[in-house]
Order: sequence, then structure tokens, then C-alpha cells
Amino acid sequence: MFRQLEYFIQICKEGSYTKAAEVLMMSQPTLSQQIRFLEGEVGTPLFERVGRGVKITAAGEILYQKAIFVMRLIEESKKETYELRNARTNKLLIGISSMDFFRLVPRFLKFHEQYPGITLKFASAENSSQQLLDSSIDIGIIDYHEPNKEIHMMHLYKEEQALVVYEDHPWADRTFISFQELEDLESALFVRDLSVIEQLHTFSDKITKSLQSKFESTSVEILLFMVLHKMGVAILPASLIESFFGQKLKMIRLVDPSPVREIKLIFKKHHYNNPSVQTFIDFFLEQSKK
Repeated sequence: MFRQLEYFIQICKEGSYTKAAEVLMMSQPTLSQQIRFLEGEVGTPLFERVGRGVKITAAGEILYQKAIFVMRLIEESKKETYELRNARTNKLLIGISSMDFFRLVPRFLKFHEQYPGITLKFASAENSSQQLLDSSIDIGIIDYHEPNKEIHMMHLYKEEQALVVYEDHPWADRTFISFQELEDLESALFVRDLSVIEQLHTFSDKITKSLQSKFESTSVEILLFMVLHKMGVAILPASLIESFFGQKLKMIRLVDPSPVREIKLIFKKHHYNNPSVQTFIDFFLEQSKK
């Protein structure tokens, strides 16, 4: 019916079926047939014959005003949809924690060099799975993910986790300690990674008790400052601890076992409306092979 409205509007503008057919580049009989279909829909004649041209009827005048309004809305919708689609496809919203951001900065810079037309926007990864499903992010970079049939997961890398203590902690002169030795820890132990918490639970109840503290946080920066202010010690990514060297913190490597943190890239399985998502995935896959 939208096409018939376009034909109707053109006839109103030209005042003639013949002229309108020339502008629309179609035969006059075909145009006349389309207008008869439209008159059948509205249930009343829309034009009166006047000499070699036509005159719009009162009912036609009402339809004309409404048709102009409808066609304007359609054009506005097309424009807004185009702008939204192009703005979205040229921008990637990435949910990521601050410690993973620092680790991946070189890779983000390299992506920008190869794809300068794609803007990367970073947001805090609070609940990446839900953020993906809500379309508030396009990509999630996380260390923990609950399986979801709508979300695909891709391994990025693994990194060592170590114990960080304040400079005058009784263990500050140690280079390595075993997991079992954590039983002798007398201060509070802060752990952000769920897989490490599960490992600690399997070792002993005594280690588990050290996890109980009056202070808690999921922010690695806050955890580091808590250690700095002697509120406890923490198990955090070794690369992050190393970046804080010189700030009265000491790193002790853990052995038997050496805990690792697995970083994953997650995205919606049906992401094909945004080609930049696939570009980003392909880039990271290639970088992971190097």
C-alpha cells in the first residue's frame, strides 16, 4: 500500500495520470490499476476527471494529507535507522575490567592501527553476560562466565596469579611459597578470582578461614590499596602486581600448584548485524596465535 500511496501523491502533484506515469516511469494503465486498488482499500473515489487531467476529491484531499504525513515518517525512520546502524557498526562497546584493560592496551592500539574507522568504547565489566544480552556491550572480556546458549565464548590467554603482601609483612622476604603454606597465614587473605577460591577451599578449612574478613572488594585497585594499608594480603595477577612495584608491595610466587587466571572473550552468537564484532573477533584470534 505504501507504493500505491507514492503513486497517489505523484498524481496529486502532477494533476494528471499521464504526467505522473512519465515521472514514475511506468505505463498509464498500470498506474490507473494501482489507484483503483487504492480506491478499493479506502472505499471511495479519489479523483474526478477534469478535461485532460484529474481533480482530487474531498476524500482524496483527506488521504493526501495523511499520505504526506505517513511518507514523511517513513523517510525519517529510514534515515534514523541508517544512522543508528552505521553508528553502531563503526563503534564497538567492550565490557572489560581495569586489570585486563591494562594487559590488552597494546593489542587495542594495534587494532586501532589496522581498523582506524572503528571506535572502541570501554565499559566496566560488571555482569558481562547480561550486558551482552541487553545489548549494552558488544564484546565482553572476562575471567568468569556462566554458560548461556545465546553467548559464545573464546579463550584469549592465561596468566599467573601470585600473592602480594605489604613491604614489612612477615613473608615479605619470601620468593616462593606453596599453597599449603597459606595455612600459616595470620592475616586476612583477599581473593577475587572464583577459581582460586575454589582451589583454596579444596586444600583446607584453615585457609578458607583466612578468606573471611571484615573488608571485601571485587576491585583489584581497591584490593591493592587494602594490602598497601596492611588490611590483609591478596592473590592477584602477577602482571598487575609487577606494575605496582616501587609502591611498598612485595610479590610472592605460588607453587604446588601455581594458580592461573583464564581470560575469555564472549559475544552473542547472533552478532551479524554488526560486522565490526566479527572483525574484532578475527583480529583477536589472529593475535592469540602469535
